[in-house]
Amino acid sequence: MQKWEYLFVDANMYPFGNKLISLYVNGEELRDWKQGSLHLFINQLGEDGWELVALRHDSKYDQNCLIFKRPKIVKE
Repeated sequence: MQKWEYLFVDANMYPFGNKLISLYVNGEELRDWKQGSLHLFINQLGEDGWELVALRHDSKYDQNCLIFKRPKIVKE
């Protein structure tokens, strides 16, 4: 049976443009991407085998919650 692993990304954006105010992956802040762009980060996740499966946007705080999944590699 196929098993999955999940990745939760919380991205806070500046009101104009594609720059990040903060980026958290599974609850841990990624300071290296803080001045980067969200689309480059998502493309990197795609290169690593992650697929975006859900997105929730909170317009009041301009926050995005993205959920990714990929097949879990079972070590025997």
